[in-house]
Amino acid sequence: MISNYEKQVDIGKAHFLKYDQEALSAKFHLDLDKDYIYLTYLNTPCKIDRPSGTVFEKTSDGFAECRSYETVMTIYDMLCHGQETELPPLGGKWTPIANFAAAGASPSAEIFSQKYADFFSGKVDAVKKACVSIGGILKPALAGADITAEIPAFSFFPVLLQFWESDEEFPPQIKILWDDQTMRYLNFETTYYLQGDLLKRLQELL
Repeated sequence: MISNYEKQVDIGKAHFLKYDQEALSAKFHLDLDKDYIYLTYLNTPCKIDRPSGTVFEKTSDGFAECRSYETVMTIYDMLCHGQETELPPLGGKWTPIANFAAAGASPSAEIFSQKYADFFSGKVDAVKKACVSIGGILKPALAGADITAEIPAFSFFPVLLQFWESDEEFPPQIKILWDDQTMRYLNFETTYYLQGDLLKRLQELL
């Protein structure tokens, strides 16, 4: 049986194939040849098979087809979102994802990140190392966070991760901040896919 998520992956392939791949490569400054478009996602080399639209991800044994719904849908949405022919400039201002949502449109992103915050609790140094290993750059503390790391989701699109360790009054907390021009790069719902994918990969690195 094929899950609904896997069906959506195949629908995403068909959607991707409607686009001019040379134009996408030029817009995002990606390498391509007659067989593949090459990109890096969360510090993992990936390639998209041009005839089929299939996403391949580098593993310890070479490249293997990626069937992760969150990963492939984030990649497809990033490449196919919007009508701009040139890569839009980042605004350089970090903001919570809730600032992009209509009032009451979606639950707080912190609801989905709490299980990861609980897992990261007591592992601040290990989480820092995981952020670096996924391509992140540790930044000076922001708003008193124990970890502030700028992590490239793509080579041209970073997110900011913050982690607060628990104390006597508050549980551990994670926040993902987004450039204020994010909606020119991704659909709103795709930010949840990307956030979940990032936190899952950090957890695996621990």
